[in-house]
Amino acid sequence: MSTSNFTPSARALLIFAVALVVVTMLVPYGYVVAYPLRLFGTFVHESAHALATVLTGGSVSGMHVNLDTSGVTLSRGGSRFLISSAGYLGTVAAGAALLIAGKRQGWARKTLIVLGVSTLVATALFGGYGSSLLAVGGFAAGMGLWALGRKMARAQKSAGIWYAGGAVVTVAALVYLGFSGALLTWSVGLLSAAGLVAVAVYGAPWLRHALVITLGVQLTFDGLHSIRTLIDHTMAARGHSDAVNMANLTGIPASVWAVLWAVVGLAIVAGAFVLFWRENKRESFENSLS
Repeated sequence: MSTSNFTPSARALLIFAVALVVVTMLVPYGYVVAYPLRLFGTFVHESAHALATVLTGGSVSGMHVNLDTSGVTLSRGGSRFLISSAGYLGTVAAGAALLIAGKRQGWARKTLIVLGVSTLVATALFGGYGSSLLAVGGFAAGMGLWALGRKMARAQKSAGIWYAGGAVVTVAALVYLGFSGALLTWSVGLLSAAGLVAVAVYGAPWLRHALVITLGVQLTFDGLHSIRTLIDHTMAARGHSDAVNMANLTGIPASVWAVLWAVVGLAIVAGAFVLFWRENKRESFENSLS
């Protein structure tokens, strides 16, 4: 059977994705396989904080992803209540939205393109500690110089200085990101965006479909697992967290907020799985009649 005719059902892909994510969570060194996806989950978590900040009238100073899959978003103004709640619940909601989009194979291509472009925009606007616009300018200038060099080469004119200038400016932007502590954040954002768009454009239909569902499962499970870890930390009063921010804001204990987010997160995930499964049961029944 050729890969072009390989069309597993959404239900089968969901079962496979759940099994894959659970295995990577439970088996020794499974986290190594899931590590890139967990970094992307952190990127989504911090992007949700940043988006909530902007939507509630605040401004984002920067967004940072760490090697240990933790992250931080620096912001001013906005609704602290919504901003603090947006990280964990935003990740779960993003995963749930991908699961719902995974009901139809035909939705996969557009879903991946929207997710890829959104990731690229979030990287450009928020990535790093106040360094994103300078990096965007550097990369834009580098690409412009490379494009000019290519134009000169086509006109059979000297293009070396333009290529060299483009390389210098691009490397300078990368060095700046490195010194500002934003290189990992940009790497996660750019590589994720490129991978998502590449699969959307060049991937087989079943691969696009499988990626949407797998990302949906990964983000929902990762979000719930992060909330579970948060509950453990708040119960032991260890470290600073979004729940501690909420406790400082409202006077309600951080552990209460962590448990509340867990309940809401579980409800979101359960709702997404129910919608996904019901829709596909209906499709299976209709197909059996045809």
